[in-house]
Amino acid sequence: MRFTKLRWKRAERPNWALPFFAGLVAGAVLVSLNMGVFVTESGFLSRMGLAQMKRMELNENAFFFYVLRKRIGPLWLAAILSTTFAGIVTTYLFVMWVGVCMGVVASVAMIRYGIKGILLLAGSLMPHYLCYIPAFFMLADLCFRMCARLYYPVKDYTKNAQEQSGTYGILGNFLLLHGIFIVGAVLESFVNPHVMAELLRIF
Repeated sequence: MRFTKLRWKRAERPNWALPFFAGLVAGAVLVSLNMGVFVTESGFLSRMGLAQMKRMELNENAFFFYVLRKRIGPLWLAAILSTTFAGIVTTYLFVMWVGVCMGVVASVAMIRYGIKGILLLAGSLMPHYLCYIPAFFMLADLCFRMCARLYYPVKDYTKNAQEQSGTYGILGNFLLLHGIFIVGAVLESFVNPHVMAELLRIF
């Protein structure tokens, strides 16, 4: 009985930092092994690309709907996959993939620009990632709980755990995630472009 409850407690809050940082390291290694692909004169985060960003006139309203589609899409994809038998595995892979993407972007930025690359990376993430980061881990927890509830239920869990993973709790959290992603999309579309415009003056 004690072991079963302990197992449920651990399963309820998996350590998402492990697959995320594993992906982060994998992304950095991927860049170091393929420098010719990622670090080219006209490639990702190149000076040519940054110069085009400086001259670009942004339609913030159209950009908002573009960003919203890009953010809500993975949210629904992760939620749909969590209802399958392999939902827990796909959630871990999803977290790892985000880590890989972050590792690639951070590595390329630092290789190209050094300290300024860190500033470029930080500026590109602010302030919208203050919403996206907690929402991302909240989504991972939600997907894990959904799959565990559907396919891997533990019989001897506490009443509180059962209530937390109930249908209404999961649905409420899923709706809350939409709200957080919408706020993040607003910040990314209407605030971050001004942050980047100021930051790009040093490049």
